[in-house]
Amino acid sequence: MLRTARALAASVALGFGLLIVPAASPSPAVGVGPLPQCRLDDILTIPRGYDDWSHTLVDWILSVGPDYKPPDLVSISRARVTGGGLIREVAFDDLVAMADAARAHGTPLGNVSSYRSYKTQKALFNSYVRGYGYNQAINFSARPGHSEHQLGLTIDFAAGGTSTFVSETSPTGSWLAKNAWKYGWLMSYPKGKQDRTCYSYEPWHYRYFGRDLAAKIHDSGLTTREYLWSHYTTVDPKTGEPVSTPSPAPSGSNTASLAPDVTPPAPATPAPQPTPTSSASEATEAPTLPPPAPAGTWFGLDPPVVAVLVAVLVAVLVLVGAVAARGRSRRSTGR
Repeated sequence: MLRTARALAASVALGFGLLIVPAASPSPAVGVGPLPQCRLDDILTIPRGYDDWSHTLVDWILSVGPDYKPPDLVSISRARVTGGGLIREVAFDDLVAMADAARAHGTPLGNVSSYRSYKTQKALFNSYVRGYGYNQAINFSARPGHSEHQLGLTIDFAAGGTSTFVSETSPTGSWLAKNAWKYGWLMSYPKGKQDRTCYSYEPWHYRYFGRDLAAKIHDSGLTTREYLWSHYTTVDPKTGEPVSTPSPAPSGSNTASLAPDVTPPAPATPAPQPTPTSSASEATEAPTLPPPAPAGTWFGLDPPVVAVLVAVLVAVLVLVGAVAARGRSRRSTGR
């Protein structure tokens, strides 16, 4: 009887232990929180040190300011990508690997535009404003200080030997859409996501994050803007104040990281809010939520865990039945 009781207690303890473990798993680290609505502002982003390159976010709200210039720019031509231009050295090796793989596939890579300084972006944006009007220009061109091109991590791709942007239906664009993330590159402004990215669909615009982070963002199903806001961005999108200690200045750089108390630069052109249209200007952002439990789970638990719990429950019921039966047997025999 004592042996049976001990077995019963062990089974119950095991069952409770299995139930407790999933609940005790740590939650993923998060940054400032929910994705803010697309609106025009000039808040200096945090983090923005040159060593924080993979985590730095620029968008309609956040800027790196006019003095941001990466210290390690190198020629894209060295990676055997046509079109010239500059990219940060931190992205160079994976650009070489991706370009080699694309060439082996028969879809060599070319560059239309890569690193652009604040001054260059200012001239480009103003030319679009003159040609299309402000409300249209902000949907496909970043204001100076707000462009991923200023980070030195972005390439607008073309097919090798051409200067025409790729599309996802072109051989080169199709290969990039399927494979670029494996080499650390992600499409910043995918189709149908303007309410989250603020910019219109650009199947040619890829930013480098490094292979590990790119794989995490790719697997999350989130846009790059959503992922960086929820995991790394640490500035209040309303006040511009830091919500945690920013990363230290990069070592070995002859230009210090921008300090969080620098006064945000005035926009290059007046920044009226866009009139309501069917574009991102009227979209309301939803908070970044964890993905729902996969189909076929039980209370969010994976099938293998459910199977173990069911087995434990069955064992407990069998033991309880055995104890009850043995008790009845003893009573019937007078023992």
